[in-house]
Amino acid sequence: MNVPLIVLNLVLFAILMAFFSQGKFDYFPIALIIGTIAVVTMLTIGIEEKDILGFINFNTLIFIFAMQIIIYFATRDRVLEYIAIKVIHITKGNNRLFFYIICLFTGIMVAFIEDLTLSLILVPLIFRTCRILEIRAGTYMMGMTITINIGAILTPVSSLKNLIIGKEFGWGFGEYLANMGILFLITLISTIFLIDRFILKKEEKPTERNKKILLSMLDPGIVIENKKYFLSTIIIVLATFVFMFIGFEPALVAIISAAILLLIHYKHSNFSDIKNEIAWKIIIIFAILFILSNSLSQFGFSELISTNLVSLSNNNIYLAVLITLGISTLLSAFLAGTPVTIILLPIFSSLAGQFFFPNPIIIAFISGVNMAGNFLPQGSACDLLTLSLAKKYKVANLDYKRLLKNGAFFAMMHLFFTLGYTMLYTLILS
Repeated sequence: MNVPLIVLNLVLFAILMAFFSQGKFDYFPIALIIGTIAVVTMLTIGIEEKDILGFINFNTLIFIFAMQIIIYFATRDRVLEYIAIKVIHITKGNNRLFFYIICLFTGIMVAFIEDLTLSLILVPLIFRTCRILEIRAGTYMMGMTITINIGAILTPVSSLKNLIIGKEFGWGFGEYLANMGILFLITLISTIFLIDRFILKKEEKPTERNKKILLSMLDPGIVIENKKYFLSTIIIVLATFVFMFIGFEPALVAIISAAILLLIHYKHSNFSDIKNEIAWKIIIIFAILFILSNSLSQFGFSELISTNLVSLSNNNIYLAVLITLGISTLLSAFLAGTPVTIILLPIFSSLAGQFFFPNPIIIAFISGVNMAGNFLPQGSACDLLTLSLAKKYKVANLDYKRLLKNGAFFAMMHLFFTLGYTMLYTLILS
């Protein structure tokens, strides 16, 4: 065990997380400095370059890169906006049905589409719909952002957190759906019902006149600019998730789909046009996080912590699940979930390896890093985006205080649901 290097990397990670989890200063230069210090230090003590590169999960970085291209074209060709408007049109202006469908749609779609992209499309649509119906939009936006964090547990491609965990434990679509599906349904349906029963039911309802105005103004067909591109993009996006679902490597499928979309759109868009739309900073940041996390594992830190956690749990799977859920939830409530996942992954991987049946620990880990984002708005980038858009549109009944109060309540409820589910799951199957 290399104690000095463990301490150095922990300090570097803490500094990076402090900058990454705030919005006032650009964290990218700090990340580059931290990455340079970590790499130079490891090279100095004799670790070879190929070993340092081996710390980076390149499949995840390729997936991030390729999915950004896919989402760019899905957004550009109005695929997501068309589907969202179609869903709203189905409600025919019934505000409670509108709320249920928006939350169900969000909870399901976020299992396949990145949460910020979904929020950027849905929040303006919710605002415009509520303005036409002459009702306040805050509760509908709040329901959307709370259910986003629920839907994120359902598939390995719903978030980078799930992709990283899935790669570590060999969980694909089948394993996620089999192990997380029931928890997803219970949590999503109960959350929507409670928000409707105790919050939405007390709010104003639209008039029949406003319902007719909505149906006349929201025509899904008007968003389609080029039918050829629209249909081809829908087919490719659906094929992408189908191939992932049946077991193909997500990074490989995503990069092939991205290449096909670039070829189809070559007359009007090329890579030079969209390169500014790709979050290169995030890709580099995650490469640095992988280096810090996996070097800690290499130096013996992860084994030390996991050994102590095993000792603390006394080989009791129930206690191990409680520890996993508690640690992942606590850290993810205050810090960005993906970096927390990367740093905790080697630790919980070692902890899960001590048990013959590790699934309950994996379930607790997935649930903790995803659903803890509802505890504090700053723990979820999607929550912060929704609040900023609500402020931009001057939504009267959604602010930080209201989202904090209701989000924390539902996050606590989700925590107890997860705890009960994992305990029952362990009792029945382990």
